[in-house]
Amino acid sequence: MQTKTVLIVGGYGTVGSQIANILHDRHPEIELLLGGRSTGKPLPFPSSRLKPVYVDNTKADPLQHAPEDLSLILNAVNDPDDTLLLAAVKHQIPLIDVTRWTERFTRSIERLKHMEVLSPVVLASGWMGGTPALFAGIHSSDLRDVSIHMHALYSLQDKAGPDSTAYMDRMTIPFEITTPTGVRMVKPMTEPLSATFPNGFKTKCYRLDTPDHVTLVHAPNIILADFRIAFDHKMSTLALSTLVQSGIWKLLSKRARQSILYNPGNGAAHHVVVQIEGRDQQGNLVKRQVAITDPKGQTHLTAMGAAIQAQRILAKDSHFTENAGVLFPEDLVHTHVSASDIQSFFESEGVQIMV
Repeated sequence: MQTKTVLIVGGYGTVGSQIANILHDRHPEIELLLGGRSTGKPLPFPSSRLKPVYVDNTKADPLQHAPEDLSLILNAVNDPDDTLLLAAVKHQIPLIDVTRWTERFTRSIERLKHMEVLSPVVLASGWMGGTPALFAGIHSSDLRDVSIHMHALYSLQDKAGPDSTAYMDRMTIPFEITTPTGVRMVKPMTEPLSATFPNGFKTKCYRLDTPDHVTLVHAPNIILADFRIAFDHKMSTLALSTLVQSGIWKLLSKRARQSILYNPGNGAAHHVVVQIEGRDQQGNLVKRQVAITDPKGQTHLTAMGAAIQAQRILAKDSHFTENAGVLFPEDLVHTHVSASDIQSFFESEGVQIMV
């Protein structure tokens, strides 16, 4: 069995260490390098196939200390100037990234349009590693004129890494969504829709700017996609919506905003509901709902979103041109990986999925 080397940048962090654990247990043929700026930290779990390497995404060449024969890079820490992204493309190393919120996400795509990308670059920065978008793509692929509404229930007791609040600075910035009648601007934390989550919690969810509504409408059969969020404490959701819409949120310091949104707990289940509406080949209206629950929380679901993308790349040779270029999580639907295999992968790690 050929040994492959996988680099996880941010591998000591909350998400990165879970990616490492999942891939380590499923792939005895791989060696895992945990990249970070502090290589003296204790490894997240003991293994002879787990080693540290110095990687700094703020340096001109973040891969300077990494081996040249990497089969895959997974990035779980901010890459603010695209230095890791560009280094991976330059060296033709497949990359999976789960860190970019919409503005940096679209900027990175524009930058890559002017480059020759000869390996897969999977921008899986949608909600929880693009997991809801992936299942939206799976269960809408046989329909046309599809509208997709994604709703996430964020637990105030869940674990979270410090990068998880990157969206807080965009709470006051309007963003574009694609609708059947064209593109229009919307504001965060507005236009609530009610959703009932798998745990029975019913609440209003409010608009949030995530890459999911940008990527899903690339599919020719999808005419609308949007994303909304709520906290598992209704007053907290209402309070945040009020702060944003009143303009007070914009006046708060970054430290104050972070103190409100970043108070990670010991862990809690994460719930997502994906509502799909479209027409079948006979023109009949079809409605579907996909309910996703990860008892291990949102960071584990993010790690799973990255790991399912890694599965396909690790099944290939370390350097290949098939499916090269910029890819999104839902593009996995159009590969040799079947929908049942994707669902089985998530369920084998404890994620509950009900259609």
